[in-house]
Amino acid sequence: MSQATPERKYAEFSHSFVDPWAGDGEETSFTFHFAKPNKAQIKRMQDTAGKSAAQASRNLLLEIVRPEEKDALLEAFDSYPGLVTAFASAIIKGVGVADLGK
Repeated sequence: MSQATPERKYAEFSHSFVDPWAGDGEETSFTFHFAKPNKAQIKRMQDTAGKSAAQASRNLLLEIVRPEEKDALLEAFDSYPGLVTAFASAIIKGVGVADLGK
């Protein structure tokens, strides 16, 4: 008898800022839901970050975003590439990986 896999839990992450090029002075805001990355996903990101930290972070985010939000996340990354760093940093900090300095 196979055991049912528990539904994956997602946490909400938001990031807001004023886009100085938009010209309207309005705040730009993005909210997406991400699952907690597992050990293999973190290791894969760490192993590939030396070659391209941005690509490693982007790959991780695309693996753990709520599936129905993936297209919107890709669109957001196209418009605002810095979102990759913003969301990845928040998620990495949330699982206990932090910059401890030198």
